Amino acid sequence: MIVLLLFIGVMGALWAVGPLLFAGRDDPTAIDNKAVRTTVLASCNQLRADLAVVPAGEVPADRAEAENRAVEQFTGRIRALGPDALAKDEPVERWLGDWEQIVAARREAVRNSKQFS
Repeated sequence: MIVLLLFIGVMGALWAVGPLLFAGRDDPTAIDNKAVRTTVLASCNQLRADLAVVPAGEVPADRAEAENRAVEQFTGRIRALGPDALAKDEPVERWLGDWEQIVAARREAVRNSKQFS
């Protein structure tokens, strides 16, 4: 019982003091800069719209390339914020790099006539 009360006391203290200790620090697990987040959300909505108009009956390689171009426009809109703005939000560069890796891997799969999803 004492251990439980001690645990609850420590957790309560961290909950109360944590925001003061970490205020002004970037959360490395979230896109939390308002300007970046606003652009990302708008870009995500545009990406969804761009992907929705890619014809379903298109040859798979052509469809993949159309989707890849939509993703490149998506990352380009976010990168247009500039390196200074993106540097204000730690995970953004890695996250954009992940999208760019996906596009590169899809193009490689098409070149090698491999299946991908």
